[in-house]
Amino acid sequence: MITTRLLRHINSLRCLRLLQDGRTMSRADMARALRQTRASVGNAIVELVQAGLVIEDADAASESRVGRPGIGVRLNAEGAFFVGIDIGTRVITGVVMDLQMTVVGRVVELVGDNYRNPEYVLARLLSIKDEVIARSSVAKDKIQGLAVSVPGVVGYDGSVVHAPFLEWQNFPLRDRILPSCPEEWVTEVRNDAFAFASAELSVTDPAMAQNMLVLLMAEGIGSAAISDGKLITGAHGYAGELGHMAISVKGRAESFEELAGAKSFPTYMTAGMSVMEGVERLIAEIPSGKANSTLEFWAEALAHGLANAIHFMDPAQIVLGGPLASLFPFVSDRVGALLETLLLKGFIVPSIKVASFGPDGAAIGAAATIRERIFSMPDLEEAASSAQ
Repeated sequence: MITTRLLRHINSLRCLRLLQDGRTMSRADMARALRQTRASVGNAIVELVQAGLVIEDADAASESRVGRPGIGVRLNAEGAFFVGIDIGTRVITGVVMDLQMTVVGRVVELVGDNYRNPEYVLARLLSIKDEVIARSSVAKDKIQGLAVSVPGVVGYDGSVVHAPFLEWQNFPLRDRILPSCPEEWVTEVRNDAFAFASAELSVTDPAMAQNMLVLLMAEGIGSAAISDGKLITGAHGYAGELGHMAISVKGRAESFEELAGAKSFPTYMTAGMSVMEGVERLIAEIPSGKANSTLEFWAEALAHGLANAIHFMDPAQIVLGGPLASLFPFVSDRVGALLETLLLKGFIVPSIKVASFGPDGAAIGAAATIRERIFSMPDLEEAASSAQ
């Protein structure tokens, strides 16, 4: 049975979702947007203020009508916090993010050759979790949960089925993390590209986000496809492994991530160095022309991989993230020209942009997957059943 209490909760969530992108609205504006009475919205706002999720600000109203200005309502940045950790082959990055998606704590640790040992990485991950929370100076009771992103195939149960670059197989990462987290926390393990997509979706124009392809470019290439506003995960949660499709560039027929991932830059990315450090070395040589041939090959590999992806899903926008995305502005014209020749007639070269969150995008995206739950509508049948 759908109860009055449940309906009030849903109404509060609808109000909260209006503020999800960081905007400030008056109660009257919210009532008009939701086609609710101001009294209903007012009751919902009281509930959200009591929960610490929103605050009211008389100086920041967005009242659009003439007359006495309303009181602005906006998210309370300090109302909730989220921990995200990204595991890479070279570094582990941990962040704490507030409700407004501002990073308030950050830890980056090189792992060297130890990335192959999941037990070692697990120990470092748990240590980084505690360290980044301590650095953020956030009260632990304000933290909603932890999400970990991994460059590989992750099952719905949070196990790492196969992570080629880490050389892990069938490691029950979520189960191993759970004992070190408070029971009330939401704890998840996600594919790094899926996590990264969560961050980008939160700041992307809704029209573009309806059909979008996100590529996370680091050691390898991960991807996430959004169709009709929903992330495509597949039957087992493994969808989106575009890095493993075969392409051919200048006589080399290999996987997309072999030709356009970090391995495409062996001169610049030496052992013990993060991918971002290698990218910075390469960018420093661009003015001298020393990196021209390297960038030319990378542009061709990127264009061929993107052409296949465009033919497959016809996205409105492509977002490039991860350390290698910093190179795209130097080859964007070349990639665009190549795509014009590679695409079938009728296909349009979509908008291609560099991600908003930079090299830490996967860690921020992991935290964003926990944040999403605050704005998620409940399953009505499940919620009604639990209310009885």
